[in-house]
Amino acid sequence: MLAQLLLPDADLFELDDVTIDDGMITLSIHATQPTATCPDCHQSSRRVHSHYGRTVADLPCMERSVRIRLFVRRFFCDNPLCLRKTFAERFADVIAPFARRTNRLTARQRVAGQALGGEAGAQLLATFTLPASGDTLLRLIRSTSTRNTPALRVLGIDDWAYCRGQRYGTILVDLERHCPVDLLPDRSANTVCAWLQAHPGVEIVSRDRSPEYIDGINRGAPDATQVADRFHLLRNLKEALQRLLDQNQACLYAAAADPGVTSAQPPIPELQPALESAPPQGAVDSAPQTQAEQRRQAARERRQARYQAVIDLHQQGIRMRAIARQLKMSRETVRRYLRAGAFPETRQRRKRHSVLEPYLAYLKQRWIEGCHNGSQLYRELKQQGYTRSRALVGRWVAQMRRQEPKPAKDMAALPRAQQVVRPWSARYASWLLLKVPEALSTAEKGALERMLQASATVRRAYGFAQSFVRMVRYRFSRSLDPWLKAVTENQIPELSSLAQSIGQDKAAVLAALSLPWSNGQVEGQVNRLKLIKRQMYGRAKFDLLRARVLFGSEP
Repeated sequence: MLAQLLLPDADLFELDDVTIDDGMITLSIHATQPTATCPDCHQSSRRVHSHYGRTVADLPCMERSVRIRLFVRRFFCDNPLCLRKTFAERFADVIAPFARRTNRLTARQRVAGQALGGEAGAQLLATFTLPASGDTLLRLIRSTSTRNTPALRVLGIDDWAYCRGQRYGTILVDLERHCPVDLLPDRSANTVCAWLQAHPGVEIVSRDRSPEYIDGINRGAPDATQVADRFHLLRNLKEALQRLLDQNQACLYAAAADPGVTSAQPPIPELQPALESAPPQGAVDSAPQTQAEQRRQAARERRQARYQAVIDLHQQGIRMRAIARQLKMSRETVRRYLRAGAFPETRQRRKRHSVLEPYLAYLKQRWIEGCHNGSQLYRELKQQGYTRSRALVGRWVAQMRRQEPKPAKDMAALPRAQQVVRPWSARYASWLLLKVPEALSTAEKGALERMLQASATVRRAYGFAQSFVRMVRYRFSRSLDPWLKAVTENQIPELSSLAQSIGQDKAAVLAALSLPWSNGQVEGQVNRLKLIKRQMYGRAKFDLLRARVLFGSEP
């Protein structure tokens, strides 16, 4: 009875002695099998050559550590063709060859390491009388055999960040079994393509609208149905609305205005933000800017308006603390504005080395000759050995076009503010254009109404945004073509760009509006991956992170 309670396998071993000393239980045992099998030729032998002692750790008993002293026999190999002359008997189901702990103790220590990591797992195991160092737990995790990926039918794919903005990997999730199946070290199309080719049978792939993933899936699983993630579609719409509001500052000021304040009784002297001032006569407007430059320009105008409001209040004798409280700014920022003497421009970033520098002389010469087509210049550079992307050439062309003068445009002045208000951010205000009207609070409904009254363009965009949200929420796939056509005809640049992008990925968007699959599960697994990565302080190598993420993922 005692042997069955203490021994890892009572049918294989016989208990010789039990010793309890200093909190340690020592079991002396020997094997009962009369023969042993050669590990090379697998032939049984009965002839004993010698014996030796082997000590291994086992699971604790009554909060006492257990140590096993195993009497191991060495046998002769009677097979004349075998290279081994002698061999030791092995107990693979109980103790691995050369191991210093039983398999069942190793399994429990590995589980703790996979769930908590090295040092945290070691601290927990010490309280359970299962001591192991953090490095030992990491070795146990890395020694875990890679399980075979089951046949997949519905796959979810998304990226995750080693270091945000610099290096990314890819996570693959079985959407039917709700578990991750693999991690990839990068998010390139070639890596995704190679994985899909090594795992045939995928019928549906849910993904975001990344060009790399689209290319990799098209080449690796050309017959699979691609499903665009609905969350990313709404996110793309929000980003388009945010860019639109950045160009319509009047809406942001209108949303922030206090509806209880009338023009007859302003709470403080009337101020005119710097944004309201029209450009001087003869001013030269630049060529159409890129979206990034438009965002930077809008941010500069907002900062300039706040700077001008600070200066005006200070000239009226209002103290710095009151200015900071009224404008919802820090006193240090108010102090810095007052000491500047002029509007403080942001420091320009240092110009980096460009891969186009060896070709700049040729590009400038072709520009002078009248070739202003980025695609044509890109093709000519490729013939000269240029190996980078066309986007770099396109940005250079856009920069050259902006340097050319263009007649000034009339700018519509923003409505004069009856009180000093801090405008809403475009990021925050864009949510009002997306939320269901019934879910808006009274204050939000008032802000939304003021925004729509301030700009006819935003009012039209609001109608398109609500239609798109309803289409995605209720899966109205038949409404996609009419929506794309209407947005294109209304010529709102930000939404037209979105419509063009959706049109290029139309099949996947239609699948998103007709199939139940999405990347929601994948986003949850990415969140779990981030937690594990941060538990390891971001210092673990890819193989260890992969082993911990895939651990416990079986359904």
